[in-house]
Amino acid sequence: MNKLDFSVSLRAKGLSKDEMIKEMNVNGFDASEIKYYLKKSDEVYINQLLANKESRNLTKTNRTFKSVVLVISLLLLVSVFFGYASIGLIGLFILWSLVKFGSYRR
Repeated sequence: MNKLDFSVSLRAKGLSKDEMIKEMNVNGFDASEIKYYLKKSDEVYINQLLANKESRNLTKTNRTFKSVVLVISLLLLVSVFFGYASIGLIGLFILWSLVKFGSYRR
């Protein structure tokens, strides 16, 4: 494990700055390295948190989209039942194609 990964892992454990400095001294960091890696670990850790937050928002949007498509599909199935077969079946094909496209795009 390199020094930057080590300092980021300390940050992820929730250690305070003083505790991180003690751990870094124990592992042989110089005073200038400690200052540098504290700053870099903050940047990397914050970027990781923001990346995770963005991916959760994307998942929520994707779930909402699928739920709306499922409700519309139910309405189209009801329209097929009442006699509008061509409109309902074409609509179902289009909507489920969108759902499939959204599912495999990751």
